[in-house]
Amino acid sequence: MTLNARFFRLLTENELFSGVSPELLRTVFTESQVSFVRFVREETLACAIDGIPALGLLLRGEVLVQSENGEVPLQTLQPGDLFGGEALYSGARTPVGNLIAGKAGEAALLSKSAVTLLLERDSGFAFRYIRHLSQQIALLGSRVGRYAGGSAEQKLAQYLLRGFGDYKTFELDLSMSRLAVLLHIGRASLYRAFASLEQHGAVHRDGKNVRLVDRDMLLRFVAQS
Repeated sequence: MTLNARFFRLLTENELFSGVSPELLRTVFTESQVSFVRFVREETLACAIDGIPALGLLLRGEVLVQSENGEVPLQTLQPGDLFGGEALYSGARTPVGNLIAGKAGEAALLSKSAVTLLLERDSGFAFRYIRHLSQQIALLGSRVGRYAGGSAEQKLAQYLLRGFGDYKTFELDLSMSRLAVLLHIGRASLYRAFASLEQHGAVHRDGKNVRLVDRDMLLRFVAQS
């Protein structure tokens, strides 16, 4: 499958573009600019074309959306997901948060002119675009809120699941002091939270090395009210 074929397949499978006719999509992208970029793991992505904010579509790999200070993970993007749309018409030069490649991959960047043409020519697309932005605002707001509230165990359990849920064992890349700041808890509370998770058989920690023993138990901590 060629890159363009993959691009159009993922584009039309995305809810935002699903109702747009293939003919209109090809017309718009013939008249406007679409840029394809490749990235390596841990690279910071710039969602812009010639310095102008663009709408990104992830084609391959994984992209992590982090808070601007890099301390709070907000979202994990998979192939077919969109990013950067909130900066197109806001006047901001960059999207909300930092875009860090979790895995090497490729993305398509749709220029502002391409999105504008779609908004002008397809009222259904315009409605879905507004809904997409509203959903993003609600999603990012809820993620930030979860890290701002809750017990130390809840915050730690959620951090471990979101950041390392795909791994059985891993090494923490933050010091305990920095992790405590990230989770908005005291250092002593962080040690007590780890001890509590270990006592319940959810994790095992040996210095910076952590093993996820029982993901279901971690989820129970996250779900606690």
